[in-house]
Amino acid sequence: MKKLGYIFIGLLMVVVLAACGSKDAKETQAVKDGSIELTLWTDWTEDRPENTLYKDLISKFNQEHEDIQIKVEAIPHDQYETKLRTQAAGNQLPDMMRVWPGARTAPLAEGGAILPLNPIIDNWEGDILDSILQDYAIDGNYYAIPANVSITSLIFYHKDQLQDAGYDEFPQTYDELKELIKALNDKGTTPIALGNKAIWPLQSVYLSTIADRYTDSDFLESALNGDGTFEDPQFISALSVIDELTKANAFNEDMNTLDEAQSRNEFIKGTAAMHFAGSWAIGPILESVENIGNIGVAPFPTFPGGNGDPAKISGAAGGGIAVSSQLSEEEQEAAFTFLKYFYGEELYQGLIKANVVIPADIEMDDNIPEIFKEANSFVQGGLAPVYDATLTPELTDMINNGLQSITLGEKAPEGLAKDMQKENENK
Repeated sequence: MKKLGYIFIGLLMVVVLAACGSKDAKETQAVKDGSIELTLWTDWTEDRPENTLYKDLISKFNQEHEDIQIKVEAIPHDQYETKLRTQAAGNQLPDMMRVWPGARTAPLAEGGAILPLNPIIDNWEGDILDSILQDYAIDGNYYAIPANVSITSLIFYHKDQLQDAGYDEFPQTYDELKELIKALNDKGTTPIALGNKAIWPLQSVYLSTIADRYTDSDFLESALNGDGTFEDPQFISALSVIDELTKANAFNEDMNTLDEAQSRNEFIKGTAAMHFAGSWAIGPILESVENIGNIGVAPFPTFPGGNGDPAKISGAAGGGIAVSSQLSEEEQEAAFTFLKYFYGEELYQGLIKANVVIPADIEMDDNIPEIFKEANSFVQGGLAPVYDATLTPELTDMINNGLQSITLGEKAPEGLAKDMQKENENK
């Protein structure tokens, strides 16, 4: 038995040494080849044009860079962020990972889990506005580059219906918009197709930009931290616009029983002259309208006495790729090389063809629809905060329900502002 034990131990040592030798050989081969493999976590599991573009671009990078190989691990979106948080808590993040701006990236940055991109941020100078890059900036450090921008406040309109009402161009001021609404009503045309059944459109699409026009972009943060108040007269003026539009019969009567997609379809059919929506509506409209040349897109008008920048539009930077702070210096350089390649003209031109609004200011082919070019150009004026991406969940529910109550005549703008202030003080 003792002899058998020695034989077993000897065999075990041979196996261990062989394994070590194999590992050493593998490492030597990797060093010899000079290749660095970086794992990238994404949520690109859905069959969507932009996801295909992302993956194809990475494959192309791998073919062109034998010294750097990007290995993509795709995780379903509904599981992705939970897994990311869990792995971050255990200090087991991948080399690179897909992230989103604001409160979803801040914990990773503040905990030192991801690497500032400041050494390469100048690569996008002149192409991406700093005001958009700021969505990924924390304490002066940049942690990701956005691939796309989601804007929430666009006005789509039928040019012929506006011309029938006496308008060759879209109104630039709120007073002119109210006059257009009256002219359309006089002709028996529904001015705006609204679907507020899910109660977020009036907040995300309408109020986010209207309130910014009145208050400026610092208002939300000021009100939330107690330096300002939701009972600010300018904010109440913004809420009052929803009340005024409702009383002016700007919307279809069933606005609170239709969802957002149904109201868009009503606009596409021509039963309403206008539809207020975000960049998500561009693709469906382009795909469904027979005469796309008859569709115009405009930014929200200016509002009298407003403190905000009228060039801004509510929106947020889309997903970006962050880099783990645990990488070696050589791996960091490889990751930076990849990011500079990935977030380039080929990516942004591909997204344009998929009707995805981008943060970069680049030339577009003549075959890109004018409606897309116009919508994309509005991003260059800068982004205003989207309310439901900034408020607490409790305040978001309150403003969503409160705006619907205003349309039903059940609440006054002043009452909603007071409720929101009380909720914020008691948080």
